[in-house]
Amino acid sequence: MTQAPQYTGTGTGTGFVDAEQLLEMYRRMRRIRRFEERASELYKATEIPGFLHLSIGQEASAVGACWPLGARDGIASTHRGHGHVLAKGLDTASMMAELMGKEAGTCHGRGGSMHIADPGLGIYGANGIVGAGLHIAAGVATAAKLRAAGDVVVAFFGDGAVAQGMFHEAVNLAAVWDLPVVFLCENNHYSEFSPAADQHRAPLSARAAGYGIGYEHVDGNDVLEVARTMTGQVERLRQGGGPVLVEPPAAPSTTGTSTPRST
Repeated sequence: MTQAPQYTGTGTGTGFVDAEQLLEMYRRMRRIRRFEERASELYKATEIPGFLHLSIGQEASAVGACWPLGARDGIASTHRGHGHVLAKGLDTASMMAELMGKEAGTCHGRGGSMHIADPGLGIYGANGIVGAGLHIAAGVATAAKLRAAGDVVVAFFGDGAVAQGMFHEAVNLAAVWDLPVVFLCENNHYSEFSPAADQHRAPLSARAAGYGIGYEHVDGNDVLEVARTMTGQVERLRQGGGPVLVEPPAAPSTTGTSTPRST
């Protein structure tokens, strides 16, 4: 399987990445978009069994978040995790095979769209249960802290997971133990069909303050801004800093629904 090259932090052109690295960011985003488009076509043609949750429109946050990560760093994803795992370095062939239930898939065809995993690449699983990846991320971050090798973990989740007890448990534990984890909320302001304003009174910035951890808001449609923010946070964690909550908003129109079948 193919591991994406790690960001080096060198180069000129934008002041943050050089032209070659900028092109690589675009390649990764385009790869994710084309993968999702093809998966949608195959799902509508009933070639992909089960459910399919696409991440079209969230390519920038996935690529930017994983840009500073190396092979030893970990991620925990969501039920809408194709972009996350592709950005972390999973190859498209084995992933598409997994979606189609083939033995050549990353989980030998037994996981499907919502359970893509490859621990060898630091991918500790997409997850069909809302918020369940947060606990896994806390566990991986605990192991990373015990190894003391500078490894970090990124825990992707959506704003709907904030209402789950697992969010409280994972974030509180990470805060108390100063775990090297970024809790990254791709906030589309909807939990399925319910607006966030109808469910929560406290914004994520206030929730982060309540747990005593840092918070950063970033434009989820700007891959450079996400990568710049994440590079700084990852470096801080490698040096022993505590957990942080990063919020790159996502567009509701592109992330709120599954792809319907044609039959």
